[in-house]
Amino acid sequence: MTLCAIFYAIMKKVRLNLEKRSYDILIGKDVVEMLPYVVKSLGITGPVVVITDKMVMSKTARFTAPVLRQLPNGIFRVVVPGTEKSKSLKVFRETVHKISKRTKMHRPVIIALGGGVVGDLAGFVAATYRRGVPLIQVPTTLLAQVDSSVGGKAGIDLPEAKNLIGAFYQPKYVLMDPDFLRTLPYRQIRNGMAEVIKYAVIRSRSLFGFLENNMDDILSLKTKPLERVIYECVAIKARIVERDELDCRDIRIALNFGHTLGHAIEAASGYSRRYNHGESIAVGMILAGEIAMRLDMLKQEDFKRIKNLIRKAGLPVRVRGISTKEIMNSYGYDKKFVVGSNRFVLPRKIGLVEVVEDIPGLLVRTVLREHVR
Repeated sequence: MTLCAIFYAIMKKVRLNLEKRSYDILIGKDVVEMLPYVVKSLGITGPVVVITDKMVMSKTARFTAPVLRQLPNGIFRVVVPGTEKSKSLKVFRETVHKISKRTKMHRPVIIALGGGVVGDLAGFVAATYRRGVPLIQVPTTLLAQVDSSVGGKAGIDLPEAKNLIGAFYQPKYVLMDPDFLRTLPYRQIRNGMAEVIKYAVIRSRSLFGFLENNMDDILSLKTKPLERVIYECVAIKARIVERDELDCRDIRIALNFGHTLGHAIEAASGYSRRYNHGESIAVGMILAGEIAMRLDMLKQEDFKRIKNLIRKAGLPVRVRGISTKEIMNSYGYDKKFVVGSNRFVLPRKIGLVEVVEDIPGLLVRTVLREHVR
């Protein structure tokens, strides 16, 4: 048995079944060492393009440099800024231009090495360059590992709102090494915990209880609880995506719990460092929970548990420094609006959410105002 076969046999795996677009998500220590095997198994003969950012390239070099040198195709890197501003038309255009200059007469494979921003940008480049080229996701942040690298959503932002230009484009493989997370600042770990909490609220009361009892160990990146959390979140997302790949059956929309007003907060902050994605979504979940409670959908006890868990993860429960007016303006661009009617994902209880339409604007503004300082 080869070393790659041994790796494949012992690591955690989630299979996302989408007929011809199916792929494996591999989770485990040193899984990135399988990259040469993955490229070979896909029959890829063209050049390999690694899209990453400067910080990730530097901090993950000891994991990735020896592996990338083993790729027989020859590689080159496209280094983009490590902020949400990389998900712009300008950076997209520059990235495609660099790739086109280096891949004449060849169909490249794109490897997304980085967090959610890099993954979204690289995914959109892969979906659109030459009408689609192979994509391998190697997520290096907790947020990307539990959420954005799986499911095929890719896109870039406009000043008005996040992800207004995008595509569904599934990767060929996703390789997740929890050791990458040890290169992150603590704020980035908390950033990812917002998405972890989201998965527990929408689908798993048992995961929610595990988070309540093990939050300190998870934030400290202890291997066993961390791998369990990543695996459970990925498995939840895979099963949802299998039933609603293109987000048109009101199943996948559950993944947007906390994102309606969360994305609005993020956009209203100008995608600055004031509020990163996870911090915005944390407040968005609080706002959605408060709305659900006022609509008599959610018991106060469950709302308190959600709020306390968000606090325990070190995430904000209020907005500071952004006006209600700015947030409401960004909220108007939310992609879930249908013929002018809003649509919120609201919790009925921990482990179950529901899509609710036509929530009164006065209620949305009132709840938002109470959480803005």
